[in-house]
Amino acid sequence: MTFSKKILLVDYDPGVAALVRRAFEATGAYQVKEEHQTRLTFQARWFQPDLILSDHAPAGSVAHALTQKMQDDPALRDTPVMFVRVDDAANGGVVSGGILSGYSFRANPVCLDELVGCVTEFLHPKSVRQARDALAG
Repeated sequence: MTFSKKILLVDYDPGVAALVRRAFEATGAYQVKEEHQTRLTFQARWFQPDLILSDHAPAGSVAHALTQKMQDDPALRDTPVMFVRVDDAANGGVVSGGILSGYSFRANPVCLDELVGCVTEFLHPKSVRQARDALAG
């Protein structure tokens, strides 16, 4: 099985990380590596992620340190980061916010399907446009 995009998921809670990982892997379009300690994020350089999803608050010191260390790391410098925080794991809800590809965005509750859709649109924009055009036509 081949995957088109790789996501590094940084989340302290293994149960939450597994929930998010399964949502992405169910699409068949993503390979997800879980990391449960921020300091180990940089040991996952070998994974060469296309996106990093982090559970840290975007304004927090851990998130700031993570993004600063990424900027200093040639292997991760151009990797976009999305900050997400699970709000209601039982209902598959997450709260998103932070910085994505250098742009900040406001936190809003979204369900896992919406998160997967947002990431898909970001990582596969041409495919999403083609699918929308086919449905409209």
